[in-house]
Amino acid sequence: MNAIRLVMLAPVLAVLTACGTTVKLLPESLDCPVLEERLAAGCAAPTTLPDGASFEQVIRAGMQDRQALLVCEKRRADLAQTVRLCNKAVAEHLQKLRELNQASQAAR
Repeated sequence: MNAIRLVMLAPVLAVLTACGTTVKLLPESLDCPVLEERLAAGCAAPTTLPDGASFEQVIRAGMQDRQALLVCEKRRADLAQTVRLCNKAVAEHLQKLRELNQASQAAR
């Protein structure tokens, strides 16, 4: 009795396994981690000197402007690094999608 069931079940199992296909899930889309506030932040304007400014005022203004430029450059460098990392992540993501597409085309 068990042998008969096994003989009848074998073709059904063969058909079911042939119909099964593996579906790969696409990776989620990327999100670049750059905050809008960071993108909107500008550099400080140069210090305004009054007419007839003293030498001390000129020196202090120069020091303040230099400090503001350093802060601005640090922010620019951080944003540039973030964009580089994002571009790298996008390239890797697109490569994975291309591989999935090629595998999908080959399976057809």
